[in-house]
Amino acid sequence: MALSDFSLITDRTQADVERYAELKAKGLHGMTEAEKAEWETSLKGAYNYTDMNRVESAVEYAANRLTEAGYVVIPVVKKNWTRTDKPTLADLKRYTKNIADIRAALATLETTPEAPSTDKRLSFQAANDMEQILIDVDDLISRMISAYFYSGDLYCGEV
Repeated sequence: MALSDFSLITDRTQADVERYAELKAKGLHGMTEAEKAEWETSLKGAYNYTDMNRVESAVEYAANRLTEAGYVVIPVVKKNWTRTDKPTLADLKRYTKNIADIRAALATLETTPEAPSTDKRLSFQAANDMEQILIDVDDLISRMISAYFYSGDLYCGEV
């Protein structure tokens, strides 16, 4: 499995949020068939249980890769969010702390966003930033592992 298998999203926009709000205001009974199909697929402007499960799984994956590389990060994840679950403030604190811990494990790229702070609502930019952090950290781990071979560390101490 690779991080790309998680289909992380980093390009949400205000227009995505507005489209979600527009469809939500119409309600299912007021939507066209095309709008209902759009509603049932992944609307980037809405952050729901599928996003939570995807990011929690990606956090676990990134933490495992970091640990394998010698940087121990032990997140607390919940990967069984359902449509009816409503995250509490404690859930959001844990969720954003996991991202902050993963970001703090390595020196990051200059372009890596700061980990978002806990808030009662997650902005589209904070959601983008969290998923970008996971992508950047995964990229850095891959670069680090490939550098072992070139630096000779792979064969250190061998005769």
